[in-house]
Amino acid sequence: MDKSSGRLFKIQPVLDYFLIKFRTVYKPKQQLTLDEGVIPWRGRLRFRTYNPAKIVKYGLLVRMVCESDTGYTCNMEIYTGEGKKLEETIYSVLAPNLGLWHHVYQDNYYNSTSIANLFLEHEKRVCGTIRVNRGLPPSLKFQQ
Repeated sequence: MDKSSGRLFKIQPVLDYFLIKFRTVYKPKQQLTLDEGVIPWRGRLRFRTYNPAKIVKYGLLVRMVCESDTGYTCNMEIYTGEGKKLEETIYSVLAPNLGLWHHVYQDNYYNSTSIANLFLEHEKRVCGTIRVNRGLPPSLKFQQ
């Protein structure tokens, strides 16, 4: 997609600047986390998210890769509601750290067997809980 036509086109140069600085100033250790965060926002915005179960109910959803020890943000992507698949989002957020045998810790929202296979192909290890409906391997299924 052309950056001049995306929903973040007004802030894209600033966001790109910070992302380059995140990657060049500090090299993360081996343990990484993949999770989401919310930037509070009550104004009108097309891609503002709403989650009634959270303290911050309205805001911008940001998917981030952070170092486990320090919490340093290595990379992030703001969800804009433009129809990007979850696997593509995970791959694009982790792309700068591929091939380095990092250990990625994630919750059950991001974890699936297809994601784990993708990580192993790109020299990453994954740890996290897995949902039964996301392609549980036969060796892990409970048998009665």
